Amino acid sequence: MKVGVKYCGGCNPEYRREDVEDVLRKHFTIFYSEDADVLVLINGCKKACLLEEVNHPKVVSVDSPVSEEELLRRVLKAMRG
Repeated sequence: MKVGVKYCGGCNPEYRREDVEDVLRKHFTIFYSEDADVLVLINGCKKACLLEEVNHPKVVSVDSPVSEEELLRRVLKAMRG
């Protein structure tokens, strides 16, 4: 499975968004493209502006710090559809 990562513009980040990508890299090969089986949207704040910009059938949106276990659970759930 291909896991895509898309970052928001970072105008108002409330946490270290790179930490989310670091967790994903431990478990998956990451692509910086929407041409992926699952797309993880790494939003910097609760506005989650990326949700308005992306039209992908399997999306995981992150808008605050999340534990490794929770992030993996959400990605695997999205993969299953």
